[in-house]
Amino acid sequence: MALTVTSLWQYPVKSMAGVALPSMKVNSWGPNLDRRWMLVDSQHRFISQRQLPSMCRLAASVTNTGVRIQSLDDGTLSIDVPQPVAGARYDVTVWSDTCEAVDAGDEAAAWLSDTLGKTLRLCFMADNTHRQVDTRFAADGVRVSFADGFPFLLCSEASLARLSEALGRSLDIRRFRPNIVVSGGDGFAEDSWRRIRIGSLEFELVKPCARCAIPTVNLDSGVREPDVFKMLRAERFREGDVFFGQNLIHCGEGDIALGQSVEILA
Repeated sequence: MALTVTSLWQYPVKSMAGVALPSMKVNSWGPNLDRRWMLVDSQHRFISQRQLPSMCRLAASVTNTGVRIQSLDDGTLSIDVPQPVAGARYDVTVWSDTCEAVDAGDEAAAWLSDTLGKTLRLCFMADNTHRQVDTRFAADGVRVSFADGFPFLLCSEASLARLSEALGRSLDIRRFRPNIVVSGGDGFAEDSWRRIRIGSLEFELVKPCARCAIPTVNLDSGVREPDVFKMLRAERFREGDVFFGQNLIHCGEGDIALGQSVEILA
């Protein structure tokens, strides 16, 4: 069965709800403006749905001047944050990485702290920042934004259907926060892919994605559902971790779009 791109997702703010795109610009970062914004605590450590599941109820979208963050519970509650230029700069931590970020200002910090019930700052990764992808999986010079570790995550609709069947109810692909979703083929076939082409761009599948508690969060309520992780452990536990989806590194720059075929090169 032919493989096709069925959805493309951009997440302007790490761990907030993203935006479905008809096409995606791919540049040196990977998906353009994906996870260039991030919430940090008072120690400048990254904050995600792992600590605050209610972050899934905030949606972020790119504007001409920065980013708009909107409550999915109250559509009238939103804030527009300009991309910071002269804000305070400080080191932030994302897992074991440390890199520089630019603070987005007191107004955004106050709004987000009040909305999420925790003292937070919003920060931005400037264009001249270089956060190196783990050199066990990528060449020196390949960079990534505030994403967990890699520029792209690919998930398969056929694989999701297998998980939904095992759980006994439908799972939303958005729980797994992919950038690229494909249809066609057999469930978990992507585990064996090593290199693919979409349009004119090639991608290396460098590492299966180890999953945390984020996929257990119900996107409508922001409440964790423990049975989801129990199912994932039963179905996808390998070598001490639960895996679903594949981390990708892109080869070159260009555009990809919905409906394009996915060619398996290796």
